[in-house]
Amino acid sequence: MSSQILLSGGDKYYSYSGEIFGDVSAPATIPMITIDNTGLRDSLIQIQPFYGAEVAAGSGSQIGIIVKLDGVTIIRQQQLGGSLNYDRNEQTNIFAPRNSKLEIIRLNTSSNNTQISGVNVIGYYL
Repeated sequence: MSSQILLSGGDKYYSYSGEIFGDVSAPATIPMITIDNTGLRDSLIQIQPFYGAEVAAGSGSQIGIIVKLDGVTIIRQQQLGGSLNYDRNEQTNIFAPRNSKLEIIRLNTSSNNTQISGVNVIGYYL
């Protein structure tokens, strides 16, 4: 799913990427969610990435996400290869002004293209 779905109350929306993975020819980035216009009201947006088991745990084998608002990178989040000292599925909250374009992009590495990942987005209109 690459666009937002408005909930019946009209005060929240969501979007799910589903499981995303590539193969050995996967590009360095894969679009996961693109919302061309977040709506006519400002939003508080929860971003919930999730990652499957690492295929390779070397220091150059991290996958992650980039979050952009209106083309500007505001978050670049990557796993720490082989480290268990962090929450791989950590939720992030951002503020998005009305009529913003939200993009969430998967970062790949050559070692972990086949690793499963995804992202869930929940937006709350303010």
